[in-house]
Amino acid sequence: MTTATAVTARDLIRAAALAGKQEAALDAALDRAIADGADIPLESLGFDSLGWMEFCIAVEVNSGLELTPGHVAGMRTLRDVEAWLTARLPA
Repeated sequence: MTTATAVTARDLIRAAALAGKQEAALDAALDRAIADGADIPLESLGFDSLGWMEFCIAVEVNSGLELTPGHVAGMRTLRDVEAWLTARLPA
């Protein structure tokens, strides 16, 4: 994603979570929790394998970073994903 404004890891996570839900709306509590940086367990998102693939594709499309389901398999929470993204996004 090339824009004049910096994309944050949380912006990417929100977009990826929406994609993982396969475009079903995020419920308000999840949306707020992501915005607040809550430590949400990945298993609680309820994604199937297609959902995780969509999550990873959304990260790549919106950031240019290759996040694979294999990377995600080693993570436990959305904070882990945020830390991974933050370490790789340009400052």
